[in-house]
Amino acid sequence: LGLCFLHDNGIVHQDLKPANIMVSSSGHVVISDFGASTFLPFSFDFEDFSADFLDSKPKKVFHSIVLPSNALVSLTPLYAAPEIRQRDPVGHVIYDHNVDWWSLGVTLYELATG
Repeated sequence: LGLCFLHDNGIVHQDLKPANIMVSSSGHVVISDFGASTFLPFSFDFEDFSADFLDSKPKKVFHSIVLPSNALVSLTPLYAAPEIRQRDPVGHVIYDHNVDWWSLGVTLYELATG
């Protein structure tokens, strides 16, 4: 649920790993260490926007992050998705919120296999 909340609000954690997933004293899972996190660029979709603006809001549409060739990416290599570790032919790094799902999958695999 925490990861869905972040992504619904356009936030990519970028460094999800066991050290950044904790359990509170009340038993709730808490995601920590947002030092590498970033916001996804977005635009508004006015297609379903009602003329009665009090009853509806335009939908946010999130886009991929494109980092220039000279950008440094903060990550933990063992938990980083392939797309955030690689550059395209021009040297850009292009990724979106799915890098967090990859990291969560690696974490769950570790949890299941030891």
